[in-house]
Amino acid sequence: MAESIRTELVLPGPNSIGATTVCQSEKDLLELVRAGDKKAYQSIVLRYMKSAYYVALGFLHNQQDALDVSQDAFIRAYRKRLTFDPERPFFPWFYRLLRNMCIDYVKKDRRKDEVPLEDVPILDTQEEDAEMKSAIWKGIRELPGIHREVIILRYFRQMSYQEIAEVTGKPMGTVMSSLYYAKKKLKGILEKYYAVITE
Repeated sequence: MAESIRTELVLPGPNSIGATTVCQSEKDLLELVRAGDKKAYQSIVLRYMKSAYYVALGFLHNQQDALDVSQDAFIRAYRKRLTFDPERPFFPWFYRLLRNMCIDYVKKDRRKDEVPLEDVPILDTQEEDAEMKSAIWKGIRELPGIHREVIILRYFRQMSYQEIAEVTGKPMGTVMSSLYYAKKKLKGILEKYYAVITE
C-alpha cells in the first residue's frame, strides 16, 4: 500500500533533495491538499523534503534509512491530511510525526549496511573541506538526543527558538541551553580538528 501511494504521489528521490517549487502560499496549498489535490502535496513535499531528510538523518545516521523514513512520513502525513489545520504551519505538525517514526524505526533496529553519517554533505556546501564536514557530522552524531535535534532544527531548518520549542515540546530555556551545549561541543571538536591540521 505504501509503495502504491509513493508511486501515485511521485515522491522525490535523493536527486530531488533541495529542489525548489513555484512560490505559493502554504495555506493555499494545504487547503488544496485537504481536498485531495496530489499536485499541491507534491509542492509541499518539495518544499520540506530536504529538511525532513536532515532531521531523519540526525536520528538514524544512515542516508538510505533517512530517505526511506522521511518519504514514508510524507505518505503518512498525506493519509492524515484531514487532521492538520491549514491555518497553522505544516512543518511543526509534520516534524512531530517524522520524529516519532524515526524513534520507532530506531527501536526496531532495522538499520542495515550503514553509510557513515560523516560522508553526507552538510548544508549543500560541496566545496567545503571533506575532513571538516566529517568532523562536524561526527560531533553531531555524538550529541545527546535533544541537543542533536535543536542543532539540526536551528541550522538545517533555520527555525527560531520559539518554533523549536513548539515542535519539540521543550521549554524555551531548555532549547536555548541545549543549543548552547551543542555549539560548545561542536566548537571543541572543530578546534581539535584545526589544531591537528595546523601542527
